Amino acid sequence: MTMPKLGRPSLFMGGAFAFVFNERGEFLILRENDRARKYDWDLPGGTLDDEEPPIEGLHREVYEETGLTIRLLTPSCFLKWDRHESNYPILVAFYLSEPTSDTVCLSNEHISYQWITRERLKADAIKLPPSEEMLDAIFHLYDVIHSHD
Repeated sequence: MTMPKLGRPSLFMGGAFAFVFNERGEFLILRENDRARKYDWDLPGGTLDDEEPPIEGLHREVYEETGLTIRLLTPSCFLKWDRHESNYPILVAFYLSEPTSDTVCLSNEHISYQWITRERLKADAIKLPPSEEMLDAIFHLYDVIHSHD
């Protein structure tokens, strides 16, 4: 199926980010390097290339930033409207996933990483781009998925 041509430029950029959960139920967060960062900590993912499907872009971005390959846990996503660093509007999709490889190898975009629980995230007051409501929904969905294991 091909996308119809609208005869005008896109109104927004696209992005895809992953909640990558390990076998202990912790998820991966990345600390951005010091150059003009929008957030101190973020999730693996990023901006999609022109006409790149979101899931393909998600796999590419996660691998480029972390060296990890991932398996998606859900076909669904949560969307967030935001502003890209270029100041263009961006529509971001968030996916639940798990790593299929073990070793994190950071790109030069990030200076550190940690596997963290939801409880630790709250206790340390770490802010991530997704809203609290989205985080709650993500963790609820993760719990539902793993209650069927």
